[in-house]
Amino acid sequence: MGPDLRIDTAITALLTVAVLPLAALPALGIVVRRYGRLPAWPLLAALGLLASAAALAAFTVFPLPRPGQVDCAGMTMTSRWQLVPFASILPSLASAFRDGGAGLAGYAFLQTPLNVLLFAPFGFFLHQVTRWRPAAVTLAAAGTSALIEITQGTGVFGIYPCPYRQLDVDDVVLNAAGGALGALLSVAFARTALANPAPAPGTSPPGAPRRALALAVDLALVATATFAAAAAATAVLVPGHGVDAAQALVESPGVAVAIDVGAAALVVLLPSVLRRDRATPGELLLDLAPVDAEDGTAPERRRMVARWAVRWLPWALFPSLLPAVLVAELLTVIARRDGRSLSGLAAGTATATRPAIRASRIVPRDDAVAAEPEQA
Repeated sequence: MGPDLRIDTAITALLTVAVLPLAALPALGIVVRRYGRLPAWPLLAALGLLASAAALAAFTVFPLPRPGQVDCAGMTMTSRWQLVPFASILPSLASAFRDGGAGLAGYAFLQTPLNVLLFAPFGFFLHQVTRWRPAAVTLAAAGTSALIEITQGTGVFGIYPCPYRQLDVDDVVLNAAGGALGALLSVAFARTALANPAPAPGTSPPGAPRRALALAVDLALVATATFAAAAAATAVLVPGHGVDAAQALVESPGVAVAIDVGAAALVVLLPSVLRRDRATPGELLLDLAPVDAEDGTAPERRRMVARWAVRWLPWALFPSLLPAVLVAELLTVIARRDGRSLSGLAAGTATATRPAIRASRIVPRDDAVAAEPEQA
């Protein structure tokens, strides 16, 4: 495996791990909009869905082989494809029960129930969050499994010259069965009071955990955008500079800072100044939005720039400051009775729920200014 392929493999591997967790992020938004808050169990269920999705990506795609470990001599991309349903399940069952069941403890047999159990948590938490019918959860598990199998069977979408793992349609069957099992267990659990907290209007001031989750979502999106930009820049520079020089250039202080600042501006600042409610992606997902601390209207754009500069610019310029920035924000929220953060104090903003904003009929400042001549 050449150096170019090694870079592409690392890029693809990290993006593959990010795909399922990022796709599961809307679970948090579903919980907030259903209950008007983040009750303990629904929140744990949403986090469980995120964790199980990340685990599926990690357990089924990794470990990736090291450069030179994939022997593709005499192989094609389809050499490790098993597309006949039950062709691997039935022989393993038959061998397990042969000789009085001596093979029940063998790997060939245990692989079958383990493939079922691997997807049971995903099916359980997916049903808890979405409350889809078990058939829909089973289809979602089958689709997720198929995506994973295609990733393996195509050598991470062509990055490797041949598959490093087998694409087996029976894994999709077993994983779908695991999703169905998890959904059925969730149906039984969904009848309990713990799984059905009473919904709230959602107009109360948002608590620190909800706001912290919104910040965590923004941070995850910024980190993903930063990595994607660095990976793309490296891939563009490799043909003309070589691997080592391209990596050194992208990791140089000036380029690295430009990528970090650009990603934070694109993901967080741009939406907050363009949206009428000034919400960042994380705030929008958690049904939050900033308001002017003095009159409760949507903040002016300059306030959003100041808020972003205090919260995000130090981290973008000096990544090692991230823990200090997050701790300072959290401690300020906890210490103040009004729950305002350090960046909110600097910008003159507070954070409210979007239902509370709608209930008070708060409109963006720009709209209010435009409406004054009509009212006069």
